[in-house]
Amino acid sequence: MKRRIPEPAVKRSTLLITAGIVWALVGIFLSVRAIIWIVAYPSQVVFLATLAIVIGLLKSHFVFSKIIKKNIERIKNISPDKEKICIFAFQAMQSYFIILVMIPLGIYLRMSSIPRNILVVIYLAIGSALFKASMEYFKAFRQI
Repeated sequence: MKRRIPEPAVKRSTLLITAGIVWALVGIFLSVRAIIWIVAYPSQVVFLATLAIVIGLLKSHFVFSKIIKKNIERIKNISPDKEKICIFAFQAMQSYFIILVMIPLGIYLRMSSIPRNILVVIYLAIGSALFKASMEYFKAFRQI
C-alpha cells in the first residue's frame, strides 16, 4: 500500500482570502519602508507621495487587476471535482518564480546607490498598487 503525503488543502474561499492577505501584507511592507525613507525629504513629501500613489493606482488598475482577475478565475476553476485545494495554489506556479526574482531585486535596489527619493516612489507605487489590488481578492471572497 502506497502512503500519500497529506496536502494542506483548503476551500477556494480560503485561497482567495490568503491571496488577498499576502498581496495586502506585501503592499503594506513596501509602503511602510517607503514612508520610513520619505521623512528624510520633508520638502518633497507631498510631491513624492502623490507621484507614487498616482503611479500605484494606475499600475493597480491597468496591470494588477488583470492578473488578479485571471488568478481568481483560475482559483474558481482549479480541480472542479475537488472541494478542497492545496493552500499553495493561491498563486499560479509562474507567480512563485516571479516572486523569487522580485525579492532579490528589491534587496538589490535597497543596497544600490539609487537615491532614496527615487526608491520612495518605486516602493510606494508598488506597495500602494499591491494593496489596492488585494481588495479584488476580498471582493471575490464575499461573492463566493
